Amino acid sequence: MENHFEQALENLKHFWGYAGFRDQQDEAIRSILEREDTLVLFPTGGGKSLCYQVPATVFNGITLVISPLVALMQDQVHQLSEKGVPATFINSTLPRYEVEQRLINARNGMYKLLYCAPERLSTPFFQSELENLNVELVAIDEAHCISEWGHDFRPAYRKIRESLNSLPPSTRWLALTATATPEVKKDILTNLAFTNPKIISKGFKRPNLIWWVVRSENKRPKIIRSVQRAAQKGDGLMYGGTRKNCEHWASEFSGMGIRSEAYHAGFEGLERKAIQERWITGATPLVVATNAFGMGIDKPDCRYVIHEEIPFSIEAYYQEAGRAGRDGSESYPILFFKDSDFIKLRKRIQDHYPTWDELQKIYNTLSDDLGLAVGSQLSEPKNFKLDSLKKRSGIPIPIIKSGLRLLEQFGVVAMQSDVPERTQIQFTLSLEMISVFKERTENPEKGEFLDKLIRIFGHRAFSNMVEIETEFLFEKLKITRNSLIKALNVLMQHDGVLIYSMYESSDLIRPLHPRVHTLPVSKTEIEAYRSNLLSKLDYMHGYVNTRLCREVYLLNYFGEVDAHACGKCDNCNKQSKAAFIPNADDNRSLFHLLIDKKKSLHECRAELGWSVDQAQSVVQYLITEGMIVPIDEKPGFYKVTD
Repeated sequence: MENHFEQALENLKHFWGYAGFRDQQDEAIRSILEREDTLVLFPTGGGKSLCYQVPATVFNGITLVISPLVALMQDQVHQLSEKGVPATFINSTLPRYEVEQRLINARNGMYKLLYCAPERLSTPFFQSELENLNVELVAIDEAHCISEWGHDFRPAYRKIRESLNSLPPSTRWLALTATATPEVKKDILTNLAFTNPKIISKGFKRPNLIWWVVRSENKRPKIIRSVQRAAQKGDGLMYGGTRKNCEHWASEFSGMGIRSEAYHAGFEGLERKAIQERWITGATPLVVATNAFGMGIDKPDCRYVIHEEIPFSIEAYYQEAGRAGRDGSESYPILFFKDSDFIKLRKRIQDHYPTWDELQKIYNTLSDDLGLAVGSQLSEPKNFKLDSLKKRSGIPIPIIKSGLRLLEQFGVVAMQSDVPERTQIQFTLSLEMISVFKERTENPEKGEFLDKLIRIFGHRAFSNMVEIETEFLFEKLKITRNSLIKALNVLMQHDGVLIYSMYESSDLIRPLHPRVHTLPVSKTEIEAYRSNLLSKLDYMHGYVNTRLCREVYLLNYFGEVDAHACGKCDNCNKQSKAAFIPNADDNRSLFHLLIDKKKSLHECRAELGWSVDQAQSVVQYLITEGMIVPIDEKPGFYKVTD
């Protein structure tokens, strides 16, 4: 084992350029090398990926990485390939022939790591290839998806052990997550049947982060002031919610002299990558993004992360806010909040969450739209349009979106959103005939262009249509869109050398099983998942309203019950400055005032003769205790709960 660990250290230096492992990474790697069932609980930015990537370079066989996110798979495979570590991924959005080829390559020892979506494991083809893959390590990333109590529950994760049951007993097992409550941790270990597991946890404490919540009914001036102050400390990230918001704030901050860029799924893949790169290098000090930003991105010197609105769960907030201060230096996660934010998110879950009947109708409509009869199945993903589903079903688009996410969550379909523009090519002449064509053509540039196409699309394009992102073609061929289309048209229509098709950026979907009459998801499961979402939002609301130390609240949520006050967050600061603390008489006075009539904070202050600080403190306490609630239709007003 010690020889393997020394080799791991050597490979860490060779491929990643690091002189040594970070805190507890070495412990995790030793545990894996010793064939112990291992659970790694590292916070965001804690270096989880290296715990399986480095051992993968030591083993003779392959490391199978289970991951739920297509974008994260692609990003990690790209990074590994750039470092010289052979890796690939398979998921349900790839054409069948591409999956087959990659598995054949894996069988032949061409990769050290194979990333795989959990739904893929149970397919007949994968099962038939499994015994030929020589899997030495199974690494389950985002392992909290196993648990029904996790914030990203994926039923397919609960079948991982069963799907890989044919692997030999000598196979090593590793589960990794950044966010696991005690219930989730227990669920992971039980479901994966880990025996005497080694649990390696860095804990959830981030002592360099100064957690801060700003309550305000008028956020705009406070957000501007916070960004201006935080920008003096370094680069930052702001989660702006909608695409429109991101573009608005990026423009506003740039106009103030803080160079900013928006980031959302509306940008092409290469442009999103360029924005990430400019932020990482510091060329763009501030990115205003939707929550699609951040997966697999490592920027150690991010000094602040701002949330314009509360996320749906503590787990999501901890992950996103935790992108600040990965280098250990003092950094600021700042959350802006007004009472209507919580009401709006809760209403969104309630109003946009489909009933079982609506979900069945969405499934039937989708199947009809894809041309699927009962018992039939797609071999490749297809484009779909939300407008078409709305027209066929009569169901509003927000509910259709939620329904499709649920169908994906429960392993009924696989989706890929905002797939970049693609170009498909198949050569109609053999390689020998193309050589003859090049010799006869009077245009040497045409011959060179054909050679480049053959290198890019590969020899499979002589028997099948092969698809590649159009942006990638522009980059490799050093050519404009118009020039590419013109050249391909000449080769197809005039020379008859190839056929091609171009597809606009779109959403892809593929039902994972043959069409059935009745959804394989029960009403009970649907309702339980909805209740879990609402419960997690309530915990997030509790974080905003707590008068305790923010860090203590977070650590308690993740099961660290012996946490001590950080002394630095906004609540600790208020207490150290002897801020007003409501007493029982004050609480009773405001409560009885609201029994008779709904009132605003301003009216309550005027009638009781209180300061702003006193009134806000009592209101926050009564909300936290569930005695009063803000009124949705009258922002700034409160009433006694039912």
